[in-house]
Amino acid sequence: MWNFRTGDLIAQIHPAIKEPLKVGIVLKDDKNTFMVKWTSYNKTFFMEKEHDIYSELSNSYLLTNVQFYRKNSDVDLLLLSSMYLDGKKGNKRKASQANSETNLR
Repeated sequence: MWNFRTGDLIAQIHPAIKEPLKVGIVLKDDKNTFMVKWTSYNKTFFMEKEHDIYSELSNSYLLTNVQFYRKNSDVDLLLLSSMYLDGKKGNKRKASQANSETNLR
């Protein structure tokens, strides 16, 4: 179960090569879902340098808002940076980050 909160910087990781495909910010979250605005993507993986059309398509379709259900563990996501790493919340967030890194292995 994903534990991301508003303001967290996350990455979608390629399941085989373990490299970030997209990086984004969690815009909002609630009990069951969280919304991510993708801000950048791996230009080599998405063939942007092959032709101009790939750049246009990537910007249109990859840099969008996506809603994830917390219970969906099929997507490889990784917490890169959190807005909540202080005090008691920080300990829980560090555990959440450790869990997401364990899921990638």
